[in-house]
Amino acid sequence: MTALTIRSAGNSHQGSVREHNEDALIVDPKWGLYAVLDGMGGAASGDVAANKARDVIHEYVRARRGAMQPRALLEAAINAASAAVHGEAQRRKDRKGMGTTVVACVIDGRRATVAHVGDSRAYLLRDGHLHRLTNDHTIVAELVARGAIAADEADRHAYKNVLSRNLGAKPQAAVDVSEVELQPGDRLMLCSDGLYGYAPADAVHHLVASTDPPAEVVRDLIEAALRGGGGDNVTAIVVEAGVAVVPRATMVLRTTGAGAWWARRERFLATAHAGGLHKSPLCALLGANEAIAIVAGNFADAVYHDLEKVTGVNVWTYAENLARGWLGQGGAWPPLRDLLDGLARAADQVLAELRREDEGLAGLIELAVARAMVTAETAVGGVLAERLRSLESEMVKVEAQKNEQKRADTARFVDSPTVPYMRAPQPIDVPAPDVAAALESARRRAQTKPSAGSGAGDRALYARAIDHAHTVASATGANDAALAARELWDVRTLDEAGVSPLFDALDHARLAHIEGVRAAPAAPAVRAAALRRVASAYQRLSAGIASLVVESAAPAAEQLREVVRETARLRAEVSKNEARIAELERAFATVVDPAAPEAMSTSPGAATIRDERKPSVPPGSRRRPSKETLR
Repeated sequence: MTALTIRSAGNSHQGSVREHNEDALIVDPKWGLYAVLDGMGGAASGDVAANKARDVIHEYVRARRGAMQPRALLEAAINAASAAVHGEAQRRKDRKGMGTTVVACVIDGRRATVAHVGDSRAYLLRDGHLHRLTNDHTIVAELVARGAIAADEADRHAYKNVLSRNLGAKPQAAVDVSEVELQPGDRLMLCSDGLYGYAPADAVHHLVASTDPPAEVVRDLIEAALRGGGGDNVTAIVVEAGVAVVPRATMVLRTTGAGAWWARRERFLATAHAGGLHKSPLCALLGANEAIAIVAGNFADAVYHDLEKVTGVNVWTYAENLARGWLGQGGAWPPLRDLLDGLARAADQVLAELRREDEGLAGLIELAVARAMVTAETAVGGVLAERLRSLESEMVKVEAQKNEQKRADTARFVDSPTVPYMRAPQPIDVPAPDVAAALESARRRAQTKPSAGSGAGDRALYARAIDHAHTVASATGANDAALAARELWDVRTLDEAGVSPLFDALDHARLAHIEGVRAAPAAPAVRAAALRRVASAYQRLSAGIASLVVESAAPAAEQLREVVRETARLRAEVSKNEARIAELERAFATVVDPAAPEAMSTSPGAATIRDERKPSVPPGSRRRPSKETLR
């Protein structure tokens, strides 16, 4: 089996937002080693972690490339890097918690061995399809794998960037390794999350599947991520395994087809002009000839380059830029839709003329142009979806602000020595005579209905609750819900036996009272007014009693807070003492190596002492650094 000719390229960019680049990469064709690392821990240490892990992996592989199999070699190299990063984090306080992801590949003949830890990814392009070779080591990926959340929820989840594994959290890392047998024309892509998190998936697919050399693909991938926002460092490596046998139809399309389309470029522009493309609202600020040259001309050029390279990235970029420019200025969707239809109609007329000359070639170009239009619409759809997500986020913020303002406007509390958590009392107007009669009828009916409770105490509470609710609803007597609540509360213990019967009595009284209103001999409008008053009365009574519960629990809550503060102080003291003990153990423990004669004691009967005590705080008990806090 003949060896594959490997071409590769890689590059990294700090992105449009970050001030530092915490990514690192290895592109070493001599040893067949390729890797992408994404550091975390902040600018002070994220780049340190990534660069240190990169250097350790690179040196380890170069030193042992011929002595170990690729799978074992990559696992050992990554674990050596994890130990080095972990050790550096322990030595320097300012680097505590730093770590890095890694996705690495060793190519040996036709076999590619891929190992990864974290959320940097590896992809394989084969037969025009882009397959993902790695699974992210994130909290959300774990939840999806266990069926706890749906896959379509992952991108919106709050913990989507929180890693479940990384290099540096521990001296040893759990490494996932896979192998793939390469075929001519395959392409491997390694990347950090700054690429797939910001570049559209379809654009990535088109770019990797193009016939451009790896260096140009990497350049375009990074540019796609920057156009998508560039909110993170972005790194990509593309490795090409030989050249695939190109089908004859594809070769004809790349050569004769591209040339035939280019030869009819002016005809396409004239057809677009005749179809009124320059009258589109998107061209309002341009002259007719200028509009045709820019809008229709750039589309014709994009189709030509995609025919020549057997890709769709140029049309994708054209449509994406067009949509962003128009929609970003507040433009509506229908004019953009009409413009795309106008381009399709102009292309159809040109292809109809070509079909009369060479039906076979016209069929190939027609299929390619149809794919180009689908690509354009997909790109525009991606921009629309992005704007909808943005609008949705803004709507959520606005609604949250409205609710917050509403709470601020309505929840005004007053200082009261008896019920400090009650809202300011709002007076209730006296009901109309017919409503007052309905309320009185409801009270009498509710009092005659037995409560659900069986004890005498329950029955008394039930009757008092109905009377107090009637007083508040009918605006008679003191008309003070806070006072009525305190009279119902009376002297109660702050536990289940003291509080539950009161709320149960209120609930049964409310149901009976409402039933009494519904049965009152009055007009529907009168019963509705009475119902509103009864419901409001019970709501006020419940709120007043809840406030009394809070008031009664305040001393106990303060004592509990004091206990929590004291417990935290004692824990801090214990931690200091444990650290001091560990320091003394390291300073004064006697370690004797039995293999060294000079280390043996010369005293008769002296025992060899070996320090096998473990540290007071196990290393694994420390929290792993969270990538979410860094992004």
